[in-house]
Amino acid sequence: MPTVPPRTSFVSTALVAVGLLTCVYLAALKLLDLPCPLSGCAGIINTHYGSLFRVPLPLYAIPLWLTLAVPGGQPWQTRVQLLALAGLALGALALMVIQFFVLQGFCPFCTLHAAAAIAAAIVVPRRGRAHAWLPVAMMALTLPLLFAVKVIEKARVESWDLPGQVAPPPPANGAVPAVTDAPAAIPASVDKAALNWLGDFDPKLSPILIVSFQCSHCLDLLEQTLTHPHIGTLKGPKIFVYATYGTSADTIAVFAAILSAGGTPQEQFATVFAQQDAFRDPLITHNSKELNRRLAELFPGYARKLGEAKQLFDRQALALKYIPGRGSPYIQFPDGSSKYGGEVTPAMLFH
Repeated sequence: MPTVPPRTSFVSTALVAVGLLTCVYLAALKLLDLPCPLSGCAGIINTHYGSLFRVPLPLYAIPLWLTLAVPGGQPWQTRVQLLALAGLALGALALMVIQFFVLQGFCPFCTLHAAAAIAAAIVVPRRGRAHAWLPVAMMALTLPLLFAVKVIEKARVESWDLPGQVAPPPPANGAVPAVTDAPAAIPASVDKAALNWLGDFDPKLSPILIVSFQCSHCLDLLEQTLTHPHIGTLKGPKIFVYATYGTSADTIAVFAAILSAGGTPQEQFATVFAQQDAFRDPLITHNSKELNRRLAELFPGYARKLGEAKQLFDRQALALKYIPGRGSPYIQFPDGSSKYGGEVTPAMLFH
């Protein structure tokens, strides 16, 4: 019968450290809206497979990793550690199957975690558990790092001068517009491109909301507005949808689905986003083929609206050149203040 030696091992400590670090970071990606420096991470962790009962899966794995650093020796402690190893390894294998064959994506941190879990299941029963000081050391190092990354990313997002940003063209009379995040710097014509899915907006009093259909927080935020008790009775924000170069076609497809639904813009939005669970995963993972298939099943007339949706997207892209902030969700209030990421709540969208 396999067992876990009571001694400690630096190899086991290294594997547990990798497992804990990846778990903490993947959980932060979902809970704190941290950026992912490598492609694919957010796309995998933000699908339905990335959480259980609305709790990110990495949070379930953290206690299992911590168990491997608890001093053992008693038979029941050995059994608990062996069960933790088995749970980590089997969970890693299952999630790798989902990642590569169901979602057809690749998350470097998820894969690194799986490799550490499988290696730990082999190494720990032979060499021993991790050192007891590891959990404290990991928390002392990772928490300040995550906070620093969050602060840096927020500052980058809320800055006007971002890499690659195209400055708005000067007006016809040759005057140079002021570069400021005050509402006065945004031409009134931009309001004509804004979407009023959450109700009519006031050009002077309504906040500006920037979302992305590839942002899990944005999708959650938009879905939550459907149950807001005051939706339809108050003025909503001016909505702009941001998309990167590689995801513009998916954004246009969702636009087309909304345009194909009947009723007012508010009713069209509610019709589509009430069913977002049916197409959320291919939207998040950039699986355009599967996204189009599901949209065609849900909204048969969406294909006829693709041309109109492309024009709508182009107007949005042009308007975004005048609006500071490139995060999602991002909300700017009439007084020039702003919020980003998890700080944006449904209550902020109405006035």
